Amino acid sequence: MRSSRDERGRFLSRGYRWVDERVGSTDILIALFKRPIPPGVGLWYTIGFAAVFVFVNQAVTGALLAMYYAPTPDHAYDSILYINNEVALGSVVRGLHHWGSSALLVLVVLHAIVVFVIAAYKYPREITWVLGVLLLLVVLGFSFTGYLLTWDEKAYWATAVGTNMAGTIPYVGDWMLNVMRGGSELGAMTLTRFYTLHVMVLPAALIALLAAHLFLVIRQGVSVPPGRWEVEPAVSPPEGGSVFKHEPMPLQRREEYNSRYQAFKRRGRPFWPDIIVEDALVALAVFLGLLLLTVLWEVPLEARADPTNTAYVPRPEWYFMFAFQLLKVFPGYLEWVGIAVVPTVGLLVLALLPFYDRHPRRRPLVRPVALASGGVAMAAIVVLTIVAFATTPSSSAEVGRQRLTTPQIAGRLLFEANCTACHSLGGKGGTSAPPLDGITNRMDHAFVHEYIEDPRSINPDAVMPPFLRYPDVNKLGHVDTEYIVEYLEAFRAQGE
Repeated sequence: MRSSRDERGRFLSRGYRWVDERVGSTDILIALFKRPIPPGVGLWYTIGFAAVFVFVNQAVTGALLAMYYAPTPDHAYDSILYINNEVALGSVVRGLHHWGSSALLVLVVLHAIVVFVIAAYKYPREITWVLGVLLLLVVLGFSFTGYLLTWDEKAYWATAVGTNMAGTIPYVGDWMLNVMRGGSELGAMTLTRFYTLHVMVLPAALIALLAAHLFLVIRQGVSVPPGRWEVEPAVSPPEGGSVFKHEPMPLQRREEYNSRYQAFKRRGRPFWPDIIVEDALVALAVFLGLLLLTVLWEVPLEARADPTNTAYVPRPEWYFMFAFQLLKVFPGYLEWVGIAVVPTVGLLVLALLPFYDRHPRRRPLVRPVALASGGVAMAAIVVLTIVAFATTPSSSAEVGRQRLTTPQIAGRLLFEANCTACHSLGGKGGTSAPPLDGITNRMDHAFVHEYIEDPRSINPDAVMPPFLRYPDVNKLGHVDTEYIVEYLEAFRAQGE
C-alpha cells in the first residue's frame, strides 16, 4: 500500500510536469540558478545582488507604509505620526524604508564604480550599462519624490527649493514647475503627483528596467575579472593569435569572444548553490545594518509643514548636497547651467561611456585616462558634498524650543561666517575666545551691539578687532551686527 507521502509526491510531480510543458519552468530555473559563473568572481560582484535585495526591502516596507499613509496635506503628517506611535512595529518599518533609501543609492553607485573600474561595460555589455545608468536615475527619482511625503518642514521647504530650481531653466522652466507642482504653489496637487510618481510610476519603471538589466546579465553572463581575462590563456585559442590587440573589437569577432568566454565558464562555479550563498550573506549583512540603524537612530521628523514659515532654512538630504553646492558656483542668472546643463552632460558622458571607450583592454593599469577621469569626477562630488556640509547652516530654525525669526536666521549665517573661528555658541565653534552662550543675559542688547562694532571703544585692551568703525577691517554693516545680536538673544535661556 502506497504511503500518503508517496502519493503526494507523485501528484506534485505530475502537476509540475503539466506546468513545465506549458511554461518551460525547468529551462527557466536552469537559466537562473544552474548557470555557471566564471572563476575569480568575488565580494565586489555581490553588490548588485545586495542592491536588488534592498529594492525588495523598499517595495515591501513601502507597501506596508502605504496601507496607513494618507496623501493629503491635511492628513499626511498625522498619518506618519500614527505609523510611528500607534502601528505595531510601524517605527521599525518606517526606519527600514528610510535607511533603505540611502542604502539603495549607495549600493547602486558602488556597483557602478566597480563596473567602471573593471570595465565590465565593454563589449558585449554596452546596453546593460546604459540600463544601469537609467536605473540610477530612477533611484534618484525615488529619493526626490519620497522626500515630500512626510509633509514636515524639511520636506516642504526642500521640495519648494528643488522645484524652484527647475523653474529657472530658460524656455521650459515655467512649464516644468507647473507640471511638477500641479499649479503655481506647493500644495495638495503637488503631494498627489509626488505620491503617484513614488508608488506607481517609478516602481513600474524600475521593475521594467531591472528586469531588462537582469535578463542581459544572465544572457551575456557575468564579466570575467580583467586580470584573469587578459592574462590566462583560452582553452582553444582562435586562429591568428590573441583577441587582445591595440584596437577596438569589431562585431565579426563575437565568435572569438564567445569561444573564450565559454572556456572560462566551464572552469567556473554554478550560481546555485555556490555563488548565491555569498550573495545571500552580503544581503543579510546589509539588512542587519539597516535594522541596526533603525534601532540606534530614530528616523527624523520635524514639525508639521508651515508654508508661512519663511524663517526656515532648506537643506537637502546628504545625497543631493553636492548638487546644492554646485549651484553656488554659478551666478544667479546662470544657475540653470548647474541645474540642467552640467547634470545632463554628466549623465550623457556616463551613459555613452561604452560607445567611445571601445578599446578591448580592461585592466585598470592600462586605462589610466579613464580611471583618472572617473577619479576626478568622484573627488569633485565628494569635495562639493564636504564643502556643502561645512558651509550650509542647519535646517533647524529653532534654538531649543524657540523658533528663530527671519533676522535671527540671517544672524546665524553671519555669526557662522565671522565669529565661530574664535567664539563658541551652543557647544560649536572655536575656543580661542570666550563662549557666547548667555552673553545677552550678562550684558544688554546695546552693549553687545556696540562691542561687536568697536570693542576698543569699550575696552581699550580688547584683542577682538572692530567689525564696523574702521574701513581697513570693515566686515559687517550696522544691520548685520543687529542680526547677530538678535541671534545671540535666542540663546538667552541657554545661559540662564
